[in-house]
Amino acid sequence: MKFGQKRGGKIPGKTLYALPRRKVTRTSGFSVHEDTSGGEFRRHNEEIYSLAKGEKIEVKFQINCPKIGDILGFGLWFWCTNGIEVQLINFKKQYTLTNFDSQSWNKAGSIWRSRVSAPIDIHFILKATEAGQVALYNPLCGRVVHKHYEGAPEKLMKNMFETAPEAIFVDGEDTIIEKILPDSSGAEKHEIILKSCNRCGRYLPINIGGENGQNERNHLSFTNHCVAAHRLPCSHTNFGMLRNIDDPNDIINLNYGFQLECRFCKKFEVNAAHNPQRSPGQMKEDGARRRAFELLLRELYEGSAQMLYRHHFKSELADDIWKKFDRKCFNCSTTLPTARAMHLDHTRPLAYLWPLDETATALCKSCNSLKRDRMPSEFYIKPGQIELLAKITNIPLHELSDPKPNEKALEMILDRKEWLFSTFLMREEMVKERDGKITGEIVVKSLQRALVKSPTYKTVDLQAEYEARRTQYLIKKNILENPPEL
Repeated sequence: MKFGQKRGGKIPGKTLYALPRRKVTRTSGFSVHEDTSGGEFRRHNEEIYSLAKGEKIEVKFQINCPKIGDILGFGLWFWCTNGIEVQLINFKKQYTLTNFDSQSWNKAGSIWRSRVSAPIDIHFILKATEAGQVALYNPLCGRVVHKHYEGAPEKLMKNMFETAPEAIFVDGEDTIIEKILPDSSGAEKHEIILKSCNRCGRYLPINIGGENGQNERNHLSFTNHCVAAHRLPCSHTNFGMLRNIDDPNDIINLNYGFQLECRFCKKFEVNAAHNPQRSPGQMKEDGARRRAFELLLRELYEGSAQMLYRHHFKSELADDIWKKFDRKCFNCSTTLPTARAMHLDHTRPLAYLWPLDETATALCKSCNSLKRDRMPSEFYIKPGQIELLAKITNIPLHELSDPKPNEKALEMILDRKEWLFSTFLMREEMVKERDGKITGEIVVKSLQRALVKSPTYKTVDLQAEYEARRTQYLIKKNILENPPEL
């Protein structure tokens, strides 16, 4: 194999300088389901209800005898055409509500711990502001009972509303679900694709189709497997190709692919089981990448964004963002009593070289952790959220809706490429090896991911140039035996 050749769909060079991938350090303690690999699907059809302008469909969720401390939940999946307005009545807690277009199914619901023993009566309404169509799938409500919820750490329960309705396991007692439907509906059906989970064995909804499989990014019960542009289409067995359990000749080839585990099982049987066993080196890797990007941006802009803001506006960035967002978390509206209680989010991720400046967003701790390095269009999916964010941050709506890396920063990096390789990546903290990882290599691979997403610089191969330079350096120092063919 020639040096620089791609292997397995991944950016090359990982094992050449950073040593082989770490040995397995931990197991989850859970086994896969005996009846499914996670690569199977079923086709299911639900009745379509036609609504004239002003008509509505209502689903009433009633939980009659909750106890204080019970874990409760409600939810459903739904499909609708344009012009259907969604309303949720009698529910003030955090909830999930997607707003995908008519090519995709949506979901709504929440999971929470009851603080009162009063009956719950929630109304989910789909109202036609113009003539349209609606389909519903599997409404659920009641006490949520599962072995993973028993004694689960509170940190795992904080954002459980995000995994409704796929994480709702109800006992069926003391609950009523009532559908109030229009007087007439046709025999027309709308299809929903149900994919298997290789842990719990359930078949849960996914979205497929769209240009280049873009609807797969409209997550319902599973997250994607391959997202990086250089790894598309996903060619991994079971992840990127699904077989109909009822018809072996019916195969769906995916672009992004899906994880084998549903989001609930991924949370409890994979992440929660693995993360406490992570080595110190593994836990520090993301932090090293983040600090390196912050340092790189500080060098490019000749000062930190917060320092430059203070110099220009004569005030503190955090205080101004806190006030700009009305002292509340933008995503969940939780009150932030002080600016110190706020988590200042980059809005557009640091991973794509966006600095923490006056375009920042005020979030609470849990929402900031949940957003991670996702683009705004992937995280803020409630109706009107992106439009409001554009108005508050003064980031043009088209930039939030069609996210790209920071082109200005990429231009400065490429203009100063010699400085990047010969000075910045030669700093002491960049050449250190920690648990088999060289920080400089991590930085270059992360920069390459940003370049791949750039419409202007996507053909630039910074990774290959770094590897070639490093090879020559190691040969010169007589460190690398049997150098690869250049």
